[in-house]
Amino acid sequence: MNSSTNLAFACVSILLLSACQPPAPIKNLRPKEIHTPTYDLLLPNEQKALLILFPCFPCDAADTRAESHIADTAAANGIAVLMMNFNRHLLMSEAEQQEVIGTIAGAVKEHGVDASNTFIGGFSSGGNVSVLLAKALLRSAEPPVQMKGVFAVDSPLDLVHLYECSKRDLEKTSFPEHKGEAQYLQAFLDSTLGSPTDSMANYERAAPLLNSSASVAPLKDLPIRFYTEPDTTWWRINRDDSYEELNSYGMKRIHDTLVAAGNAQSEYITTEGRGVQHGNQHPHAWSIVDERELVRWIERLSR
Repeated sequence: MNSSTNLAFACVSILLLSACQPPAPIKNLRPKEIHTPTYDLLLPNEQKALLILFPCFPCDAADTRAESHIADTAAANGIAVLMMNFNRHLLMSEAEQQEVIGTIAGAVKEHGVDASNTFIGGFSSGGNVSVLLAKALLRSAEPPVQMKGVFAVDSPLDLVHLYECSKRDLEKTSFPEHKGEAQYLQAFLDSTLGSPTDSMANYERAAPLLNSSASVAPLKDLPIRFYTEPDTTWWRINRDDSYEELNSYGMKRIHDTLVAAGNAQSEYITTEGRGVQHGNQHPHAWSIVDERELVRWIERLSR
């Protein structure tokens, strides 16, 4: 057998042998999904950050995922997403804060989540919870996650402003079908904190953020975002609310106070025409957040 024949035979043998080898495994790009009574977790194969999301007052993790593309977009970009079922809280006791932090710590430990770049955010009252937990984690000597940023989506952070707006709503003669929420809020705040006129110290202690330098001081070095869609036309037509009665107004004041306190990473982000809540136009919605831009913010701060 001459040399050219030997070479041809060797090449054919290599091809035949390689054809018999199993193909290289295809990398699974879909995140692992974990569902528990207290949270849902999306865990990508290669993780570079952790995003913790809190739902609106009557909502849960499933609603968070259904009403926004944030979770799936983040997971597709290597960000683990912990969607909490903790809801119905405008404020939190110390015990409640520690309980939720314990749940987060347990999830991180059990599922091997890298929590060195952690971001917390929530919609409506979920934003209140997010800010309160951010403050608690920053106070902790040994936090289970390392905070890199927090955001709130059209949240009633300033409970004094919320009390005043609820009182104003009850004085209006328009839209009686919507007065139930205002009645609940005023009764709740009266029973837990009292009136701001008589019990301002309680609000200073319990509110996520007030329009005061003392309230924002714990977050002066943390990147923070306030998302809102100040659609004054929609609110006037559908609720008879002025701009000064919107969460947009309260969040803008807090943002300005944070900037004045020295927080150069506080952002007040307004949108137009993005608000959709359960299929209907509504400026108070998860959908006002541009999920792709939020992911870029997380990626930038995780470096």
